[in-house]
Amino acid sequence: MQKGFWEYIRAYMNNGPWFDKEGRHCESDDFVKSQLAAHLKASDILRHHIRNMTKKRQAASGKNYLSGLDVLSLLVHIAYHPAHRIQDLTYNITKRRSRNRWPEIVLERLRPDGPTTRLIDLERERGLEV
Repeated sequence: MQKGFWEYIRAYMNNGPWFDKEGRHCESDDFVKSQLAAHLKASDILRHHIRNMTKKRQAASGKNYLSGLDVLSLLVHIAYHPAHRIQDLTYNITKRRSRNRWPEIVLERLRPDGPTTRLIDLERERGLEV
């Protein structure tokens, strides 16, 4: 069963499934790569919202450009900004720490040339019933 699960994960990571921006199946992973290249962080939401409000102001050329939803959204983003900063900090610390704490059995499977032993053989060596 585990062998089948590892094979499923390998096939998923190598072959997709990929979707385009409308959510339809696609053979290319261009949309996924474009989303990952954006490097979105939770703490950037406030900056993005302020940038959008500035664009609205320039487009309105001095007229009333703010709606009640814009003001409410700005207040909510300001209220959640400290929590988003803490989330980003925690994520960065966790990402750094987790690199070296994986078991050797997992690290072997992450090598570029692939694993040198079968997972089922390693489990049998450890006395686990498969």
